[in-house]
Order: sequence, then structure tokens, then C-alpha cells
Amino acid sequence: MNKNVFCRGAAAVSLGLLFTACASVQAEVIKPLAFAAELVAPLPLQKNQQPGYLTLGDQQIHWRDDKGALLAQLNQSAELLDWRYPVTITARGKSESVLIAATVFLPEQQPGLVMLNTASGELRELLRVPIPGFKIENICLSHAGGEHLSLYLIDERGSAEHWLVVDAQGKADAKLLRRVPIAPNSKACAVDDAQDLLFIAEEGVGIWAQGASEESSPGRVVVDMQQPFGKLSGSVESLAVIPQGLVAAIAEQKQLAVYKTAGAQFSAQPLVDLPQTDEPEVIKAVYHADKKMVAVAVNDEKTGNHLLQLPWSVAAQKSPAHPIVSVTADVQTEPMLRFGDAADDPAIWVNKKRPHKSLVLGTNKQQGLFVYDLQGREVQHFNTGRLNNVDVRYGVRLGKKIVDIAVATNRDDNSLSIYTIDPRSGKLTFSGSVATDMKEIYGFCLYQSPVKNAQGEAALYAIPNDKSGEFQQIQLRTTQDVVQKNTVSQTNKVQWQGELKRRFFVESQPEGCVADDNNQRLFVGEEDVALWTIGAEPDAGTSVEKILGAGDLLVADIEGIGVYAGKTESYLVVSSQGNNSFVVMDATAPYSLRGIVRIALDAGKNIDGVSETDGLEVTSSNLGGLFAEGMLVVQDGHKVMPEAPQNFKYVSWEKIRRALNLAP
Repeated sequence: MNKNVFCRGAAAVSLGLLFTACASVQAEVIKPLAFAAELVAPLPLQKNQQPGYLTLGDQQIHWRDDKGALLAQLNQSAELLDWRYPVTITARGKSESVLIAATVFLPEQQPGLVMLNTASGELRELLRVPIPGFKIENICLSHAGGEHLSLYLIDERGSAEHWLVVDAQGKADAKLLRRVPIAPNSKACAVDDAQDLLFIAEEGVGIWAQGASEESSPGRVVVDMQQPFGKLSGSVESLAVIPQGLVAAIAEQKQLAVYKTAGAQFSAQPLVDLPQTDEPEVIKAVYHADKKMVAVAVNDEKTGNHLLQLPWSVAAQKSPAHPIVSVTADVQTEPMLRFGDAADDPAIWVNKKRPHKSLVLGTNKQQGLFVYDLQGREVQHFNTGRLNNVDVRYGVRLGKKIVDIAVATNRDDNSLSIYTIDPRSGKLTFSGSVATDMKEIYGFCLYQSPVKNAQGEAALYAIPNDKSGEFQQIQLRTTQDVVQKNTVSQTNKVQWQGELKRRFFVESQPEGCVADDNNQRLFVGEEDVALWTIGAEPDAGTSVEKILGAGDLLVADIEGIGVYAGKTESYLVVSSQGNNSFVVMDATAPYSLRGIVRIALDAGKNIDGVSETDGLEVTSSNLGGLFAEGMLVVQDGHKVMPEAPQNFKYVSWEKIRRALNLAP
């Protein structure tokens, strides 16, 4: 601990991070740096057992040691700086672990990357990002999730461009992910990769935090505000992330504000005074775990560059009990026609004769039903109302015909909308509706009993749920009315009827529902509470059995549910909306967990990752090609790269099986 650190007007008491016995502490400037530069960033790298620095100045970018000796240089004028290490870069079939720094090349004011290979001593330009249509106020890199590297370009007018710059395979390529609303008059940014947080400093107001990954939900929370609304003594000019913490430079007051961070909880530590500086506008920091210390480079235009050392302890992080593995989508559908909460629930119709001609049905809860082929192209749509959830079944008698059907909950009039599907062509036709007495119809699934009647037909049940927690089991039947067209001919008009067979309840809002027909079992989700099961036959009672509660494993909301009926094992797939993942477990008691997957970005296919999933469906049918082992279809609540309305993503089951080491 620095012996010269003291509390003004009081004796210091050393407790934890810095000092908690006073409101402000004065940190000794350990030393002025041995070299002059316009901007200095300490690095987590050493050369000849000396700390290293990346510097900007004299129209060059330098890698220097602690004494200022030049280790590498790039003849390029630049401003602004952020770095990540290690990052894997792949080029010409060779992968190497390097330091990547983002900067803005001058005079073009073009953002880009430079690469430092400490083994070879090479410092070179790696990538240029297209010049934005605004003046870049600041930049920050993001390695949130650890799979790809992205770059934020801050526009002080209240927005940021978010660019992919290195993909998960190590390829450097610039692709616009999204445009992000941020605080107006933003001066600085920094990303906490481990906690997936983007910090923004708003001039004259304070510090905000919001999700950093491209799949993050919009919205922000307060870290701290200027007095009298918070503890900040002045406007924040610069930010630096450290493990489980944040450092902010308050230039006019010559102070650093320090925070402990844990998720969305921010604990202000005592302010650090910097009396030797004039106006410390830019700070860069690096954590040295072996010394339990943070090195902070304070860049001050008038008094030069200074290096502070702040003691910093990092709490040990427990490894997750159930790690999440990533897969990527193979296909995505055309997006919905407009932005907003529209796409909701998919169903898969399998063409038994020509599996490669199978279809995906997807609800648009603002418009109707959309139909896609296995390449994601729209082939039909129906403007039949605010459809929420949809399901399909096969071999249903309709008069003299045997057809397949799709049924969806219609929130316009709390009814069931029914569509026939031609088993040969796959063409859908709206067939009619069945009314319910529900007040707010919502989720839905179909159940086709394996028990046949005397005519060899299986009973078909629609199982809608209501936001109140009520489920109804309604048997669907058809009748034929003779309609006289003229004196010569007549036609038979099919009418759908529904007969209520059972009601059962959960205590709060449900949505997800799926039937395992072969095992005569229903699985239902109560969004904020649990995944439940109950017998599927109407005489199976009204008591639901808890399978898994909402928590760290299955994170609310509990949304879509599907059953993969494999050759040897069957699996439940459940949307864990709260952490953008999918829980896979056995579909039979005791419902053992088999793993958790997340659908990540695939830059090569230009398909973004998946977040905020509502509905899903899965099939084990061989659909050919990529989907020979079946596929998972999920709704994507937030489409980026490029930004567009919501859509659906297809993932081959083989990828999931391999990722989780599942039985076929």
C-alpha cells in the first residue's frame, strides 16, 4: 500500500479496496512516465520483464517498454485508443494470439484496428472500418462473450454504431451489427466483457450502463449521477474498466471515481485525488493480478502523462455449474414486414413424401400466419389476425379427405384459427375457427391421442391457455353441412366444432406448451415460475407436476417448449428467455439436464445470434441435407447484422447433438 496516500484532515484507515474511512483520498503519483506521448495505454504484456505501453504521438503508433525504449512502431497518425488481449487472428490458414488495438486513423478520421504480435515484434494495421457519417467522439472495443470482437463508435448526439471487427473464427472483417441508442452528449465509453456491460459517460449528467453484446435488450441503468443526484463531483471525461470495477476521470476536479461492479449493482468507492495534474481528461488502465494492483495511466495535456498504482482485489469467480455452449444457425427466414414485437411461435410441418419440401409456419402476432420453406423463403401468408402460438398435426379426417392441419390461437377474438395443409403440396388453406370462452387467449399446443376409436381415428385436442393461468383441453371435430348451390349440384361445407373436455390451471401467466403424443404427456411453462407436466389425456386429472423452477438454470421468462423424439432418447428443449439460451433435458422422468445451448452469430453466413426467444419447435424427422437429424426452429426477438424486424432461425439438430454429446 502506498504510504503517502492519506485522507484530507483525517488519519486513513485501510479497509478493502481503497479507503472507506473518508470521502476522498489522495493517491501519490508513482512516477511521471519516462516518455512523452499524446496518449498512453498500459498493457498486460511485458518485454524483458518490463511493463509495456501502447502510445500515440509524432504521427506514429508505438509499443514501448517502461523506460520508453521503442519496441515497435507503425507510421500512422491516430487518435483514441482501446485494446484487447489475447485475441486470436486467423490469416492464410495460420492462427496466432495477438493484442488488438482500436484507434481512429488520421487525417481521414477512419476507425480501424492495429495488431501487435509480441513474439515477432510486429505492429501493423489490421483493418479499417467504414467512416461513419458523424464525428467520432470516442471508441471502445467489446469482447463480451469471448467469441468475437466488436467495436463501438460513439456519436455524441445520442447514438453509437456497433461493428463486428473480428469474428469467432479469427477473421478480421468489418460488418455493421446495429445502431444503438445511448445517452446524448456522450463523452466516453468502456466495455466490461465479463459482465456484458457498456458504460457511457454523459457530459454534465453521469455514468450509465447498458448491455454490451449485440443481442442485448435496449435500456440503461444508472451507475452514478453528478451531485446533487449522485456522488460524482463533476463531469466525467473518460472511463476505464478493470476486473469487477470501473474508473472514471473527473477532469475539472482532478479526481478519479472508482466503483465496484457486480452485474447491475455499482458500489462507489472513495474518490481519488490527483493534485499533481492539471486536467486529467483521459485514463487507461490495466490490472496486474500477480500484484493485486491496477496501473492507471493519466493523460494530461498540460502536465504530461502519469502512472498511478491502485490496490485492487478481485473476488474469485465460481465456474458455472452448467456451462452454456454455443452453436450457430444454418438458415434464417425473411424478416417480418415491420419492426416491433411481431414474430412469436413457429411450427414445423414435415412433408412425408418429400421431406426437403417441408415447411416452417410462424405466427406474426400483429398480422397472421407466415409460411416458409427450408431455405427461409416466404411461400404463403395469411392476414387472419393477431395469432400468437401455432402447432400442427397429421392425418386428420376432413369430410372425405385426410389432411394435415395447423391451429393457432387468435387474440383478436379469443378463438382458434384452423388451416388445412395438403399432404402432397404443402399448400395451406384457411379452414375456419372455433370459439373459446377465454378472456385473453395466449399460448397453445395440439395433442393427438395414440388411442384410436372404432373407426381407427385418433382424437385431436386443442390446448390453449389464457393469461390468467387457465388451460383448456378442447376436442376438435368436423361436421358437414349440405349447401345447395343450384338446382343441379350441391356441395358439402365442413364446419369445425370444439368440445371442452378439461380445464386445469397454473397460478400465473403461462405460454409455452407441447404434447408428447407417444407418451401421452403435456409440458407447460408458467413464465416466471416453472416448467410443469401433466398427463395429456382429458381424464388425467388437473394437478400439474413441477419439473424445473425458474432460476439460474432456467431463467425467466420460460417460453417456447419442444420435444425431440430421437431414435433412442427423447429430449425437451425449453427457451430460457432471461439469458438467451435453450435448456435441453430428458423428456421422461426424472427429466435429467443434458445441457444448455446458445445460438451465436455466424459472420460467414451473415446470420446473427438469437435473443429474447418466445416460441420454438423441434423435429427429429430427416428433412435432408443439413437437417438429416432434424432441426430446431426458434423465434429471434432481436435481429441484427443488419438490423431488421424479427424473424426465425433454423439450427440443425446434429450441431446441438454434437455440442451436448447427446444420444441420437
